Amino acid sequence: MPYKLNKHIISVDSAKLHTISVGSPLDDTTIVPSLFQSHLLTAKNSKSEIHYTNYDYLVSGILLFLYILFVWMYVSNYKKLGQIIKGFYFSRYANQLSRDELAIGNRVSVFLSVFFVFTLTLFIGRILSYYGYHPSFLGKSSLPVVSLVTALFIILAYCIKFATIKLFGFIFNLQKEASDYMLTIFLFCNALGLFMLPVVIGITFVKQVSPQVFIYSGMGIIALFLFVRIIRGLIRGLYSSEISKIYLFLYLCALEILPFIILVKLFILYVK
Repeated sequence: MPYKLNKHIISVDSAKLHTISVGSPLDDTTIVPSLFQSHLLTAKNSKSEIHYTNYDYLVSGILLFLYILFVWMYVSNYKKLGQIIKGFYFSRYANQLSRDELAIGNRVSVFLSVFFVFTLTLFIGRILSYYGYHPSFLGKSSLPVVSLVTALFIILAYCIKFATIKLFGFIFNLQKEASDYMLTIFLFCNALGLFMLPVVIGITFVKQVSPQVFIYSGMGIIALFLFVRIIRGLIRGLYSSEISKIYLFLYLCALEILPFIILVKLFILYVK
C-alpha cells in the first residue's frame, strides 16, 4: 500500500507486517540480572518506614518566635520602635529618647534586648556549626547547651560593660555623660538585633548561597555598627568639657576596640 510522506513514496509490504516478532517485556527483563538479588545488603525491616530529615526544629522555632515578636512590636508600638531604630543613627532622636528617659524596663526595650540576644546567639551558633568548632570546656554538650552558654556570656558581657560605665561615671562625677553613653550602647543592641535577623535566616534556610556569604555579611554589619557606636561616643566625649580626653581614649581602647580585636583573633585561630 503506497503512502505519501514528505513528497516521497514509501511502499510497505502488508504481508510482512505479521512476520515482525516483538519480544515481550518479561523476556527482555530476564536478560539483565535483578538489582535486588545477589548483594550483601541485609534487610532491617520488611515494612515501610517514615523517613525523618535532619532538620533543626529548635532554631526554626526560635526564628518563628522572633518573627512573631517583631510583628507584634511593629503593630502595637510602631512609633516607639521607629524612634529607637532612628536614635542609633540620628542624634536628635537619641536626645529625644534621653529626655523621655528610655528605661531598660520599657516594654519595647526589653523585647528588643531579647531580640538582640537571640539573634546574636543564633549567629554565633551558626558560625561554630559551620566551621565544626565545639568549645572544649563544654565537653560533649548538645547544641541547646552551647546556645544557652553563648546567650549567658553575651548578657554577662553587657552587664559588666554597663556596670563599668556606671562606676566610671560615679567616680569622675559624670553620671549624665555615662547615662547618655549607656543609652547609645542600648540603642546599638536594639538596632543590631533587628538587622541581624535576615542574616540568621539566610544562614539557616538559604542553601543555594554559601554560608560564608552570610557569615562575613553579618560580621561586616557588626563591625559597622560598632564603628558607628564608637564614633558617636567619641563625638559625645570630645564635645563635653568635663570629660578628660586621655580617659576617653583609654576607655575606647580598653572596653570597645580591644575586645573586638580579641574576638576576631580568636575566630581566626580557633574557629576558622
